[in-house]
Amino acid sequence: MKVFVCSDVHGNIRALDAVLSIYRDIYPCDFLSLGDCIGYGPHPDACLDRIIQLPRALYLMGNHEWALLDARGRENMSEPAARMLNWSERTLDGRYDDVIRERFEMQIETKHYNAAHSSPIEPWKWIYLLSEFWANEVFLSKDFYLCFVGHTHIPALFAFNGGQRKLVEGEPFYLAPENRYIVNPGSVGQPRDLDPRASCCLYDSTDGTITLFRCEYDIEAAINDYEAAGVPDYLSKRLLTGS
Repeated sequence: MKVFVCSDVHGNIRALDAVLSIYRDIYPCDFLSLGDCIGYGPHPDACLDRIIQLPRALYLMGNHEWALLDARGRENMSEPAARMLNWSERTLDGRYDDVIRERFEMQIETKHYNAAHSSPIEPWKWIYLLSEFWANEVFLSKDFYLCFVGHTHIPALFAFNGGQRKLVEGEPFYLAPENRYIVNPGSVGQPRDLDPRASCCLYDSTDGTITLFRCEYDIEAAINDYEAAGVPDYLSKRLLTGS
């Protein structure tokens, strides 16, 4: 079984289309969206349209989808994030509320993997799983072999025995059957690891591998899209630096 995994598209349709070109080359495979398809970027509707039409797909609820359905979720967001979510709410005009409620899960558990947007431990708290400390808290609190998370916008792999390990673009990372893992594919639309390229990964359960992909896309054109929609410069210009 192969699973194409992506997260944190954040309304960036140009980055999503670049990632989906890799998905189409790999297909047939399952598709797993780890949440936050909307927010920040100017095309929340187009991005939702793209992913909800994909076959063999599962979807997680990110904090931005959660806050779209319940405005109280915006209270703990940064001002730019809350501002753009208000903008996204006006743009979407309730058209996707039902599909998000019906198809987007808070967490997913399958035979081959678990998944949550931020953490499989109390996923509604939206913690940032950035360190070995937080990874170990998850390993000790929840029983799984492999768990996918997003939310941080930074690609990462944590091993229960071995700490944080580096994912090298295009090189399969072999998962030891006797170990346990947490994997973050990074962000499609708002990378924050100083690499502006869109990020995603492939899980092959037969080979026992994770492969990280980075995708070039037209960032200048995306910035023009952001500016035309009135997105704050802070959110558009950071696309250039992946920060």
